[in-house]
Amino acid sequence: MGRKRTINRDELMQAVETVARRDGIGGLSIDAVAKEAGVSKSSVVYDCESKAGLLAAFTRQKLAKHQESFEAKHVLFEGQPNGYLRALIEEFRTAPTDEDVATALLISVGMGANAECRQIMREQMSFDAERVREEAAEPHRMLRTLLTLHGMAFLEYYDLHRFDQKTRNEILDELMAIAESDKGANQPQD
Repeated sequence: MGRKRTINRDELMQAVETVARRDGIGGLSIDAVAKEAGVSKSSVVYDCESKAGLLAAFTRQKLAKHQESFEAKHVLFEGQPNGYLRALIEEFRTAPTDEDVATALLISVGMGANAECRQIMREQMSFDAERVREEAAEPHRMLRTLLTLHGMAFLEYYDLHRFDQKTRNEILDELMAIAESDKGANQPQD
């Protein structure tokens, strides 16, 4: 049976993840991904150009999926002071799964090997920080809250420490209280 001529982007990204988990980042190649996805190597080259392109596409796809999930939380806080930060806090109520951790570690390896992957993540982190800063009456205080949230996330996503749900909620409740205590930009302060 011949290989498919067109590439389903989700299937291709799943193939990247499967190959990287099975063979490690060193075993990730256009040929291996093409075989796993059941497409021709030339189709993958046309679509992604290189191994670096595959990693960048994978990183973008995972961020896009995360953004979809985040938007559902963001809607709950839109129009409220510090809505973006509050949605980020709420998004992290659910602990990362083992699959989330494996994906984060893969992206981390991609960032170490690929400047484009680092730039993608740098842009997202910068966007988050700028958005939090713009929405806050006390930008430095809200940025420290964001930094605490990201620190907690990095500990868990890089499998350095896992918080039990009670501790997670206590920490996130404290961060939420800080975010709620700031009246937000363009609001009169007491």
